[in-house]
Amino acid sequence: MRAASPRQRPRDWHPLADTDPVPGDPGAILDEVSHMKRVAAMLRAEAADLKVIGEGEGLKGRYADALRDSARELGARLRETAGRYERVHGHLAGWAHELEGFQSEADRILRTARAETESGVQSGASGAEVHGGGDPGGDGSTGEYRKALARVEAARDERAADYASRIRREIDDTIKDSWWERRKNDLDDAKSAISFVLDVMSWVATGIAIAAITLTPAGWVTGLAIWLAVGVLAGHTLLAAAAAASWADVAMDIFGLTTMGVGTLALGALRGIRTATKLAAELAAEERAAANAARASQAVRDRTSAVVNRRGATRAARARARHDRNIARAATRRAGREAAAEESATPMAEASRWEAATVGGDKETANLFKDVRRLRAAYPESAGVRRASEGAEEYKRIFQSAWTVSTVVDVWDKGAGSSDIFAGKWKYGPYARLKDRYTKEVGSTW
Repeated sequence: MRAASPRQRPRDWHPLADTDPVPGDPGAILDEVSHMKRVAAMLRAEAADLKVIGEGEGLKGRYADALRDSARELGARLRETAGRYERVHGHLAGWAHELEGFQSEADRILRTARAETESGVQSGASGAEVHGGGDPGGDGSTGEYRKALARVEAARDERAADYASRIRREIDDTIKDSWWERRKNDLDDAKSAISFVLDVMSWVATGIAIAAITLTPAGWVTGLAIWLAVGVLAGHTLLAAAAAASWADVAMDIFGLTTMGVGTLALGALRGIRTATKLAAELAAEERAAANAARASQAVRDRTSAVVNRRGATRAARARARHDRNIARAATRRAGREAAAEESATPMAEASRWEAATVGGDKETANLFKDVRRLRAAYPESAGVRRASEGAEEYKRIFQSAWTVSTVVDVWDKGAGSSDIFAGKWKYGPYARLKDRYTKEVGSTW
């Protein structure tokens, strides 16, 4: 981590100081950081080897159990020691970068003070450079630059004390089994059983997703698949934290749940579109039936209007005409209401198995989309139906894409990866090795 070309710093600090006010070698500190990283990696590797001994079944004889217990205990100690190295080198790296920043600021102040001294310029512009704006002190003397340098030293001392305190706490801490190490030891004992249960849950969830292509699972079955996926994610996260599973498995579980969430949101949006389209269709049906009834009764309305407006018509004739006209109007309104009620009572369109398969096997999604298309076709003249149905194709594609991508990734993972249920199944070696690269215990170097 040492810089390829270390920055040369001034040795002569005249006229601001007798010696370097911010001494230190960030590059040397970063060299030590690199060394500590290597030591931590070595300790982690040794701990991993001891873990194999502690979990191995090949040891036989009188002292086999004691040797396994000792290997596990020593492995825990090495992991704790590696963790200490990692935490300390993290603090050292942070201090090296901050020290370099303080040195750069001190060097800048010195250059500015020298430039002003050499040029003989007594203005507030150089002082403004020190303070970030404004007149530094009035006369532009080196006293203001000394004050600025003193502020840098004070900030350096404060940060140095903070980092020293952090490192001291790490060094003074007694190495002993942490709460996590004790829990991890318990987890190691149950790792095989947990992995087997998680594999069963994962395969059941996949089976439900695939069965949805030809079946229409009940709502609670679909909900069970989601909860199984959540449980698998929680279990894989616990195992991955203890280096008993790959973080790639956790990433796959999160991806699967994310696609489920996207599909659920798309399905909800499609439900809303279908509801709005259905209401618009009922209104369109009412308007269409009322218009048809009005055209059918046009002759009656024309005749009765003529009677009402004729000067020579008797009062009784006008009353009969108004009565007939009201009956015609009522019939028009009734025809509209009946048509709206009929459309409201029309059940949702039923999608075929093939139509359901094209959207990922979900029958509800296929039914919703097919019904939206039916309503469009039934009321092509209605602008309200067209507006309400906008977005149906988009949400159908989102649902379809989410299901397809999720299923393909899941099937690939189960086909190419290993399985605790089917221990002898074929697996694709490079894929398994790739996942193993992301098997890291929480707290180790990543």
